Amino acid sequence: MSRTVISKIVGTKVVNDATFMISLLFEEQPKPGQFVMVSLIDNRSDPFLPRPISVFDWEDGLLKLLIRKVGRGTELFSQLSAGDSVRVTGYLGNSFPDTNDSICFVGGGIGIAPLFYAARKSIAAEKLFLMGFPTESAVICLEEKRADTKLLYATDDGSAGVHGTVVDMLKNRLEITPPDLIITCGPEGMMKAVQKIASPYNISIFHSLESVMACGIGACLGCRRELPGRSVLVCKDGPIFDGLDIFPEVPQ
Repeated sequence: MSRTVISKIVGTKVVNDATFMISLLFEEQPKPGQFVMVSLIDNRSDPFLPRPISVFDWEDGLLKLLIRKVGRGTELFSQLSAGDSVRVTGYLGNSFPDTNDSICFVGGGIGIAPLFYAARKSIAAEKLFLMGFPTESAVICLEEKRADTKLLYATDDGSAGVHGTVVDMLKNRLEITPPDLIITCGPEGMMKAVQKIASPYNISIFHSLESVMACGIGACLGCRRELPGRSVLVCKDGPIFDGLDIFPEVPQ
């Protein structure tokens, strides 16, 4: 059950020019794939609405959020420092499935954020994390690698890591040893490509969708999405969805 608290920031970190990390106090433990709604508490009316932020990590009451500056709200978040406070509502949404066998995490850009916590909490015997970025300057969070997870990354221009896309890396991996489960987060085109190349292997595939949200609890209907035969709310019914529901047009 979600709750709203005023939470104190205990640390901030610049990751690159466009991305930063905030560490704040939040006692409850999240499930992998869940998110929180974060807002400023200084009574400003611009921006008025909170922002949905994926859980990057949590341990012993310390919640970490990896945030990309994409507008006025996240720009203001980037100016916060230790000792400041924010309003946090969470945890919200459903969670990633897991497996005892082999799992592959596929993330593009800031979409890697919810996958780190999922990888840390997964009980899979074999864990592979594939990350994709446009160029070397966009590569983030390599130092967050954990010993039980193999991490590989690619850049579109070949300036760092493997030359190509994260989908290219996944395709090569599938031809060697297909995993039992794939979970993804990133640009929707990337996730659709993952669905397309992995579907012939009969692998369970789940995607974390991003959406503009105003409330995070299904009241405003701002994150409505039309699926075959039904409407869903990304915040309430997701953000994790079975790939067969999101991309039914992909040949199976």
